[in-house]
Amino acid sequence: MIDDLAQLTPDLAALGWTDDLEAWAAEESEELVAELGDEAELRPGRIARVSRGFSVVFTGGDAVLAASASIRGQTETDPATGDFVLVADHDPDEVQEDGPTLAAIAPRRSALTRRAAGRVPEPQVLAANIDDVFVLHGLDRDLNLRRIERQLVVAWDSGAEPVVVLTKADTVDEPEAVVDEVAAVAPGVAVLAISTVTDRGIDRVAERVVGGRTVAMMGLSGVGKSTLVNRLTGGVVQRTGEVRAADRRGRHTTVTRDLIPIPGGGMMIDTPGLREIGLWQAYEGLARTFPEISGEVGHCRFADCDHENEPGCAVRAAVADGLIPHRRLEHWQDLRAELALQETQLEEYARRSESRDRAEAERRRDDERSNTRRRSQAGRRRKQRKSPRRR
Repeated sequence: MIDDLAQLTPDLAALGWTDDLEAWAAEESEELVAELGDEAELRPGRIARVSRGFSVVFTGGDAVLAASASIRGQTETDPATGDFVLVADHDPDEVQEDGPTLAAIAPRRSALTRRAAGRVPEPQVLAANIDDVFVLHGLDRDLNLRRIERQLVVAWDSGAEPVVVLTKADTVDEPEAVVDEVAAVAPGVAVLAISTVTDRGIDRVAERVVGGRTVAMMGLSGVGKSTLVNRLTGGVVQRTGEVRAADRRGRHTTVTRDLIPIPGGGMMIDTPGLREIGLWQAYEGLARTFPEISGEVGHCRFADCDHENEPGCAVRAAVADGLIPHRRLEHWQDLRAELALQETQLEEYARRSESRDRAEAERRRDDERSNTRRRSQAGRRRKQRKSPRRR
């Protein structure tokens, strides 16, 4: 068992470092040296794990623990697993720092993002700079097409290519029948049935994790994400746990999002099991997950058609003709309503923030006026005390 990511030391090529990133690093380094001083040594790398203000960073030969708590204040970007970065090693005699720090985060070419938990609408990046998103579903449990569709919306919206991976194919008699059922709700997406017990389909998975490619995995606890990583690495890299017989759910044995090097030259990002995955402004992902619906929307008579009872609705006509399953339309409408509600929440939050900022600015102006008056009154009193009294 490898418990410490620092024991893994992939080189920069395996991390996915490119000529474009090299050019970015050179340009960014000039500005950082001017800011941090000539004594600061800058190293390129890729974040392997983020936890409590620190990041484990692979730097092409070793791994360092870099402070990352202040990087958002500088860049308005939270570091995420998979980010390409520059790490600054400071001279302890010149700068008061507790070791290496994240100095810069490269622009992301893709990002697997969900809505963060909590009332405030804001995004949470689960994985950055990925090529594929594996949407995992275990065949040892009931098939949940709505969950798969929701995950595909998030996966498509990341900018990476989704792949549905049906694990534990050894637990069913006819896995190909399930593949066909899932493929019907995943147009344009490869659907693979695999088993780490019999090695079924493992070669098709492995061929996607080669040559500097990065794959992020998404799915419930117990579907076999960590087991798949261990199978591809040829060793026990991630902890795995038993699955409860009652509901086929596993314990959260993976509690961080980890970037794991694969012997074929690629990387996999293992994530904790996600019971809830909220959408984050995923309009592109929604359109690509439901292409048969988005293709008909533009043919409706009215541009603001709600696809309910409006005359000339092309979507409803396609449902009536059997071209669009009614279940698919209902789920599309639910997801579209979720995104519409999010927009309303964002607008309301922006208004409240603007109102708070305005009130705070007025309070500061009132305080400044009060301070000015007090200073003026104090100055007059001092002058009165200093001036000679008339007899």
